[in-house]
Amino acid sequence: MAEPSLEELCEIGQQRLTDTHYLEAEAALVRAERQALAGRDWEALSRLYLPLQEARRQRRQRCGEGVVRLDLLAEGLTDPLDARRLIEQYPHGQLLVAGWGSIEPAVRVRALAAERGLYVETFLAAVYPFGSGRAVVIVPLEGVRLPPPDPQPIEHLLAQLPPHCRVLSENELRRGERPGTYHTYGEVMAMWERLHAPYLAAAEMEADLVRKIESCRRTIRADYACELAHQKLSAASRELARRSPGTP
Repeated sequence: MAEPSLEELCEIGQQRLTDTHYLEAEAALVRAERQALAGRDWEALSRLYLPLQEARRQRRQRCGEGVVRLDLLAEGLTDPLDARRLIEQYPHGQLLVAGWGSIEPAVRVRALAAERGLYVETFLAAVYPFGSGRAVVIVPLEGVRLPPPDPQPIEHLLAQLPPHCRVLSENELRRGERPGTYHTYGEVMAMWERLHAPYLAAAEMEADLVRKIESCRRTIRADYACELAHQKLSAASRELARRSPGTP
């Protein structure tokens, strides 16, 4: 079957959004974004980012209505964390999944959630031993290289981490399952905001509009529901469309 056109994908996304099928709306609009970026169709991009923002805002809100569990931590090298078991145990909610020196379990949970169309999200995290305790490293982006989980002073660990990671003692994380409430939603939102803040700040400083778009999209890779990044994407695309030859 032929790939739908950019216009068709935008229409599908808008209709799914109206029907409150937010994951389907997001998927269609992401495909439209991919086509528009490839064709440098700034006008189309300026129109699709706000409905995409709304689909993702609703997705996060739905996730926040499920179980909140921020302490799914590997106990050691022999505890790899089974992503399939975790997604079956928590098919709806907001999670923090931390492998032993690895974000792979969390990456797999994200992939399974996407495959199954579930309203569940997780931070990308890894556990490291230090002293008599453990550190939890929250990583903003997939594809980064992390140090091995060798016992070492915390300052040595910090020096080896990729930029913009957030490091917590395991004791700073709330333990156990909690139902999603207004208060848990605010708590988790604050964690996402701290994660995307340096990327959003970099995007705000970027004067070149094309690079600003790239920087805003990197912000969304760190936090898919960052509303300001979507708004800046729409504004930058609109300005690029205005500057394009042949635009009235």
